[in-house]
This record gives sequence, C-alpha cells and structure tokens, in this order.
Amino acid sequence: MYVNLYPSKAFQETKRSLLLMGMFLTLGGGYALLRELLWMDMFREGWAAASVLLVLVGATMLAFGTDIFRLQDAFFSMTPKRIVYRVSVLGRQQEINWEEVSALDITESLVTFVLVSGRQRYLRLGAIQQPEIARHVSRSLHLAAIEKGLVLNGIKASSFKPALQA
Repeated sequence: MYVNLYPSKAFQETKRSLLLMGMFLTLGGGYALLRELLWMDMFREGWAAASVLLVLVGATMLAFGTDIFRLQDAFFSMTPKRIVYRVSVLGRQQEINWEEVSALDITESLVTFVLVSGRQRYLRLGAIQQPEIARHVSRSLHLAAIEKGLVLNGIKASSFKPALQA
C-alpha cells in the first residue's frame, strides 16, 4: 500500500508560499543591508548581521520555491516486510521492518512503534493534512498489527482462524 500524504495542489501552494516569502525576506533584508552600508552615518553591526541573516533565509526559501533545492514527497508505504514513511516535505524518511516491531500503540494523533530493542519510533498522524488519509493509515496499521499478532494498545492480538461453514 502506498499513500501520497501531500496532494499536488497543496504541494504547489506550499512552493508558491515559499517563493513569495523568500522574495519578501530577500528584498527586505537586501534593502536593510544597503541602507545600513550606504545611507546610515553610523554602522551598526547587529543590524547588518540581522539583514544578512534575512537575506540568507530568504534565499534559502527562494531556492526551495524555485526547485533549486527539491522538496521531498510526503508518503506512507506499507508492505508485508516493512513500513516506510515521510510525514513532511522537509522531514527524514523513516523505515521500520515488521520483524523489529514488538508492539503498536495507536491513538488519534500518534502511532508509536515499540521495537524489540526497547526503542520507540513515532508516526505523527496529526501532521497528515487530510483527516481521512490519517484515519486510513491508522486503520491499515491497526489491521496489519492484528494480522501479525502484535501487541496492540497493550492487548495481545489473538491469531484466530474463522470457522468455515459447510
């Protein structure tokens, strides 16, 4: 199962917002730096440093908005062997093998994977923009945990076999 967590329309709106904010910060910081260097009688290091910082942050946002630096896709992928996900466009990709999972704690906004080593990994469902997709991901993990016989929210899932009626 593969689910794209960031619809293309929202992805384009995010890039447009980054582009506009980057232009605003770059132009504003550039103006403030020029004003500090050329038009002010007394040079103020703090103001100049803040202006340079605004230009750098704005240039970084411009680079993301114009695809010089590429934003990654946010997705959730689950196979019988592993779970791979990235919840935000600037976040890291997480990969968890089902063999490493000993228990799952699923709440409305968070999935906690308790690993065999005792460590925990988190999937923030609240970071998914569309509630329907977050519920779909949550229910898919819920069903997979039951199928694999894992401890789910503190309760051991029994591996039952449905009786076939003749």
